[in-house]
Amino acid sequence: MLTEITKAQLVCWRLGTLKNQGKAITAQISLAKRNNVEMALNIAREARQIHGGNGITGEFSIMRHQMNLESVITYEGTHDIHLLILGNHITGIPAFK
Repeated sequence: MLTEITKAQLVCWRLGTLKNQGKAITAQISLAKRNNVEMALNIAREARQIHGGNGITGEFSIMRHQMNLESVITYEGTHDIHLLILGNHITGIPAFK
């Protein structure tokens, strides 16, 4: 989990550097959002599984974090929309208008 979090932090750090330099593009932002939201969800799911039955109780904050992350999929733009943006950037073919 630490490795994945560190990689996500490095993506954000690099994107922030590019943004400060005025060089960040939409596709890079979509890539970072898509990757980091998926990574956070996977880690929350893994942490919940490690805790077994306790992972879904109110006693531990894991389930609350996972529910919050599920909402991030919607308000950060869905995985699919970010994928369409990336596909357009890679191929030059827009899948949406």
